[in-house]
Amino acid sequence: MFKHPLVNLWFFLGFSLSLLMSTTYSGWGIHFLILLIIGWINKKQVSKVLPRLKPFILYFPIMLILYTIFSLFLTGNPLNIILNEAVFGFIKLILMVGAMSFFIEFTPSQDIVVVARSIWAKTGKSWKWMENFFLFLGITLRFYPTFQNNWQAVRNSRKALGLENDLSHWEQVKTAAKEMPGLLIHQLRRADDVAMAMKLRGYGKQFPRGVMHPIPFNGDHVLQIVVITFIYWGIHSIASL
Repeated sequence: MFKHPLVNLWFFLGFSLSLLMSTTYSGWGIHFLILLIIGWINKKQVSKVLPRLKPFILYFPIMLILYTIFSLFLTGNPLNIILNEAVFGFIKLILMVGAMSFFIEFTPSQDIVVVARSIWAKTGKSWKWMENFFLFLGITLRFYPTFQNNWQAVRNSRKALGLENDLSHWEQVKTAAKEMPGLLIHQLRRADDVAMAMKLRGYGKQFPRGVMHPIPFNGDHVLQIVVITFIYWGIHSIASL
């Protein structure tokens, strides 16, 4: 979509918030049309986005049954209203997940941190807690995919050895609960090693830190954000007619 990561974030986050505040099917239809246009423009990413929606679609009947049962017992609403609310909420959820999945495919997480650091570096503020916050975000975004890959490798190894063929879902959960602490401790030790390396390289002696490859943010990007905001405001005005 947009080349600048912050503008891209504003567009997709605005899409999700606008959809969340929509209360009519006309508003849902407009957002659905926008998502179709996004998918048509970025056809290569559709094959990566659809698998993210599959779990929600598969478990929707179970969620619908549970929601209907609890609503019938806890509220006095008739069945048609309950089903309408459930379906409308499910549609919103699918569109929000789809939109944010496109955002994840378009924008690397580290770019958002780099943009924030680039803007903060221009202020010249020597706030240590802010630098620590950026560092926390950067390390978290770096280690989470590693943790996910390690966990997937363990699961694939167990499947290759045939250790999970006869296990029920509950037994798989208990197995995961036993293996998860070891993986978390491994990641914590790696984080300690990174922290020690950063201290040895002089982290904490000068604030604000410089940005090796800063991402510029100027008036053109502000204008794009303003235009996006007015577009979503116009969508709500049209949907409420």
